[in-house]
Amino acid sequence: MKKTKLFACLTGALVALSSLAFAGEWDIKVFRPAVNPRDHKNDVMVRAGDKYTAETGGKVTYVLGDWGTVESKVLSSMAAGDPIDVVFVRDADFPKFQVKGYLQPVDGYVNTSMTVSGQQIFNFAAAEKVFKYNGHYYAASHMTSNHAWLVIYNKTLMDENGIKESEQPKALYEKGQWTWDAMAKLARKLTADTSGSGSIDRWGVGNWNTRIFAYMNGVEFTKTDARGNQTLNFEDPKVTAALSYLQTAKNEGWYQQDNSIIQDGIVNRTVAMVIGREYDPASIVKKTRDEIAYVRLPSGPNVKKTRPVLECDGYGIGAGSKKQKAAGKYIEYALKEWYADDIKNQSSTWPKEMVQFQRDMIREDPYYPGPSVAALDSMLDSFLGEVVWAGNSPASAIEKWTPKAKALLADANKPVGKLEKLPFSKITQDFEGVSSPNGLVSSFEGIKSAKITVEKSGIKGKSLKITYDPEKDGAETSVVITDAAKLGIVGWREYKVEFDVKVVGKVGKNASVFAQAYADELHQYGWINKSVSDNSTVYHCSGTIKDVNQNGRIGIAIGMKNISGVLIDNIVISEK
Repeated sequence: MKKTKLFACLTGALVALSSLAFAGEWDIKVFRPAVNPRDHKNDVMVRAGDKYTAETGGKVTYVLGDWGTVESKVLSSMAAGDPIDVVFVRDADFPKFQVKGYLQPVDGYVNTSMTVSGQQIFNFAAAEKVFKYNGHYYAASHMTSNHAWLVIYNKTLMDENGIKESEQPKALYEKGQWTWDAMAKLARKLTADTSGSGSIDRWGVGNWNTRIFAYMNGVEFTKTDARGNQTLNFEDPKVTAALSYLQTAKNEGWYQQDNSIIQDGIVNRTVAMVIGREYDPASIVKKTRDEIAYVRLPSGPNVKKTRPVLECDGYGIGAGSKKQKAAGKYIEYALKEWYADDIKNQSSTWPKEMVQFQRDMIREDPYYPGPSVAALDSMLDSFLGEVVWAGNSPASAIEKWTPKAKALLADANKPVGKLEKLPFSKITQDFEGVSSPNGLVSSFEGIKSAKITVEKSGIKGKSLKITYDPEKDGAETSVVITDAAKLGIVGWREYKVEFDVKVVGKVGKNASVFAQAYADELHQYGWINKSVSDNSTVYHCSGTIKDVNQNGRIGIAIGMKNISGVLIDNIVISEK
C-alpha cells in the first residue's frame, strides 16, 4: 500500500474515532410530554433533534411520558443517577422546580439573541417574570409560547337577541366598561331555555379554568418572595371577591363549567361567551357560519383594567446533568423550530385579526399568574369546586382547604434533598399462619368504627377481615393501611399490586374496593379499583402503582365504597 493511501486510511480512522468521542460528549436525553421519536417530519422536538445531531454528531434520546409526568420523570431520573439533560417546563412548574432543585440555571448556555427570519425570538418577558430566581434563569422560552386568555363570543347570537353593538363586549372594552358586572348583565340576557323543556340549555358564560377569575381581579392564590418561597394568600379580600362572583354566577344559573357542554359551546350555541386561549378561535370559526368575535378578559372590582393574562412554557437543564453546553445547544434548536412552526400555523389557520390581537397583548405588560399555583395545583380545582359544584360558601371552602394548602406550600418550599433508592423484594402474603393483624395492618387514621381481625373461615382458609360503619365514617373511605416495612413499597419504582377480595354483608349501589400507596395526606400514589356486585363472588383486585416520587417505605391503604366489610387474602406486591 502506498504511503499516501495508508496515511489517508489512518487519517480517516482517526477522524472516525474523534467523531465518536465528540458525539458521545454531545449525546443527551430530552423530555417533553407526548413526543413521537419516530416522526421526523411533524414532531417539532424530533426535527430539532435531527438538526442538533447534524451539527454536533450527538445522539438525542427522548424520554417518553404524558403531560402529568414531568415532575415524576425528573425525580426518577435523578434518583437513578441518570439525569435528564433537557426538561420541558411550564410557567406553573415554577418556583417549585427551582426551589426543589429539579433544574440548574441555563445562564450562558442558551443564546438569547437567536433569530428566525430576522426576528428575535427569545422570550425576555417570561425569562424575567417567570424563570428568574436569585439572579439566575432556570428556563428558556420563545415568544410564541405565550398563550393569552380572552373571551370569545358569538356575535351573531347577540345580534339575534337584540343586544346592540354598543352593548357587546368589544365595544364595552373600548369604552373602558368591560367589567365583571357588564359580563354578568350580558350573560343573564343570553341565558335561556331555548327548547321550552323547563331547563336552561344555553348559558351566558362557559369556562373550564376557574382560577382565571382570581387573575381577572388582580390577585394570586400565593405570594412569592425573590427566592421562590411561597405563602398562602387565600384570605386576601380579592380572592374572596373572585369566589363570591363565581358563587353568584352559579347560583343565578348563567355560568357553566361542564366541559361536555362548553367544548363546542360557541358553535352549538349552548354558550354565548366562553373564556379560552388565543388559539381556540382558529378551530371555532371553521365549524360555524356565525360571526365570532373576541375581547380581552373583563376587569374584576379590585382592578381598573385587567392586564393581559398569559401562560408560557420553555426548556430547562435537568439537575445533575453534566452536559449543559449540549443541552443549551439543543434548547436553541427546539426554540427556533417551535417558533417557526407556530408562525406558520398562525399565518395559515388563525383569523388574521387574532394574530395582531395576540401580538398586542404580548407587547404590553404581560401577567403570568401560573407560578402562583405551582405548589397548589393538585388541590386547587377541588378547592374552587367547593363553590362551583358543591355550592358551598367561599368562607367554608377556604376553611376546609387551608390546612392542606399550607402543607403543600411547606413541602414545595423545601429542597428535595438526597434521593435514595432502597432495595425491594417481592411480597406475598396470605393469612394461614397469622393469628392477629397486629404488625401487618392498622386502622386508618380517623376511622373510629374500624374492626380488623383474622377470620378463620375466610376466602380459602384464613383471611384478613375489615369492617366499619359507613354511617359514622362515610360511604367511601380508606379503612386500613399496611405496615410499610412488611406489606409496603419503597420509592422510585413501579409496582403491580394484587389481592383477592370478598364482600361481607350487604352490597350497595356502585360498590367497590380500592387501594393505593399512602405515605401521608399529601403523598399518595396509584389507584387500584374493583367494582363488586354481590357477597358470594371472590374478586381479584389488581393494578399498577407508579411515579412513586419519594424516599423511604410506604404502606398500602385499602378502602371501600358502599359496603361495610370485606375479606382480603393473597396479597402480592411485585416490581414491574
